[in-house]
Amino acid sequence: MHLNYPQSKPANMSESHSSNLKNNEAMPLPPGVPLGQVDASVTSSQDEVAIPPPPSFARQMAQLVVIPAIIVIVAVGVALLFGKIAGASDTLDSQILKLKQSSGAGKMAYNLQDPRYKDRSLAAYNIATMIPSVKDADKAKVSDALVEILRENVGDHEDALQAYLLMAIGRLGQPKGFEAIVERLSSPLPRIREGAISGILAWPNKEQARTAVSRLTVLLSDDTPIVRAKSAAALGELAPHGDATIIAALHEAMTVQGLEQREAVWNSAIALARLGDEQGAQYVADLLLNREYLASQPELLEGPQHPMSPGTQDRVILSVLAAARTMPSQIVRDKIRQIVEKDPSRVIRAAAHRILSEDGAKVNEMPAQP
Repeated sequence: MHLNYPQSKPANMSESHSSNLKNNEAMPLPPGVPLGQVDASVTSSQDEVAIPPPPSFARQMAQLVVIPAIIVIVAVGVALLFGKIAGASDTLDSQILKLKQSSGAGKMAYNLQDPRYKDRSLAAYNIATMIPSVKDADKAKVSDALVEILRENVGDHEDALQAYLLMAIGRLGQPKGFEAIVERLSSPLPRIREGAISGILAWPNKEQARTAVSRLTVLLSDDTPIVRAKSAAALGELAPHGDATIIAALHEAMTVQGLEQREAVWNSAIALARLGDEQGAQYVADLLLNREYLASQPELLEGPQHPMSPGTQDRVILSVLAAARTMPSQIVRDKIRQIVEKDPSRVIRAAAHRILSEDGAKVNEMPAQP
């Protein structure tokens, strides 16, 4: 910001002032006069620089109080303006508008991505997280817009975009969205197949979601471990209790080998236990709810030389307990009772105690110590 100081008007100088000025070449320049552009009248023996009187006390107070107040008002106004601009990008309509734009070069060589593709992927993710706040009256309109974008504005290779959109469409649960999800269970890209399974799991109408069970069963033999694991979890949630064909497929899914397939094997066992299969229930009780067994298993991301940490063991047990609510096996219930009595984690004991309490069974007070 450039500030213009008031310039003094030249006036006649007295002889004493003239002699002082001649003998003092280092005298400061009058305010407002640029260096190198001093008027000749300033150094003339016939002229005098008029020094303005000091501001009054009232003026000084005004400068101390009013000017800072103006600065604060301007600063607040700018902050509100930028806040409004930033907040506007978080609206659902603005995110949908981003998805209708181009991804530019999309995914490029060396696993690089065009920034526009990243922006669209982030917009799709944001939409998926915004769905709970969408009013019921607006869900059909939003769902139709996302299905149209999925079919008209998203390329077959844009797997991240499709995965997030499929989850969002699934959470909305509107009639036109289900077909768009199911047809992508056969996508050539594993990320899209995974997204389609997530969309079906999120579908609020479980009866309609169950119509995809046969397609999910096929994915138990998928080449990608995460797709196998998610399809097993979906079948545990949606498959008919005691269905012999699906139970046989889940048993087959448990025969695969390798650390990378561990989640698929475990999810298959949990699904079997939920569907009433006693072998699956025995596996859950003996292994997945057994801290000693879990401690002997490697951390999935660290490799065989790193045993599973207590924190990871807790997460596995809590996940299994969440699914155990729908496991009808007495074997599993007996194991849960042992957890209440002996597990070292109070959080785990509390979760197990809650399951038994929900069953309506007579449960003693949860021990304070294992």
